[in-house]
Amino acid sequence: MRKRTAGFVIAFTMVLASSAFAAEARFRLLAPSEDAFLSGKEVLLIARVEGFHEAKMVEIFDNGKTIGFAPLKKGVLSYRFELPAGRHELILAAPDIKRQSLKVFMGKQEGYRYHIERDTDSCKTCHPDVARNIYKLSSIQSDLCTQCHDAVNTGEFIHGPVAAGSCTPCHDPHGSRNDYFLVANGKDLCLNCHSQNLSKEHIDNRRNAYCIKCHDPHSSAKNYHLH
Repeated sequence: MRKRTAGFVIAFTMVLASSAFAAEARFRLLAPSEDAFLSGKEVLLIARVEGFHEAKMVEIFDNGKTIGFAPLKKGVLSYRFELPAGRHELILAAPDIKRQSLKVFMGKQEGYRYHIERDTDSCKTCHPDVARNIYKLSSIQSDLCTQCHDAVNTGEFIHGPVAAGSCTPCHDPHGSRNDYFLVANGKDLCLNCHSQNLSKEHIDNRRNAYCIKCHDPHSSAKNYHLH
């Protein structure tokens, strides 16, 4: 009986292991965002691969045609290139990785803004070892952000993410189409965390008013982060 049990455990473990390796790897786009409007001609495409894979190179398609190849360095793709004016459907393709599509619009209208310059050297501001394909931050988020931005944790009542030294729940560090590089606009941003029934009821009672009209998203001298 023990031998059968041991055999079952080994077989079950092997199934779990094979399932883990069979899980499909996928791209996670970091910049630019989907349906981004970009002024000028240059695009800085940044993506990270999540999941097991052995791919070394990514093929980039534009409207169905190959426009270039870019290396994957420690699971990160960073590729700078130019596109003519108009609508483009980009596709990232690599062995063992699920294909990723991205629509961008090139022209005079600028909706999406990069937080950094469209130059991979600018990545060194936050990732000092990027030349060695190491994307670790140079310090904790709050200290890193205040190298360029004023501190926002000066009030008695500090918003949770700020108190934890985390800016990225609300701000995208790579780029955004929203003001202040926010990950979403209006109440949609706040409801990413404040999705409780009480919060929703409060927003409905205020006729979907923009939350920051009454609440400071960083810190305040008043309870409930009121202005």
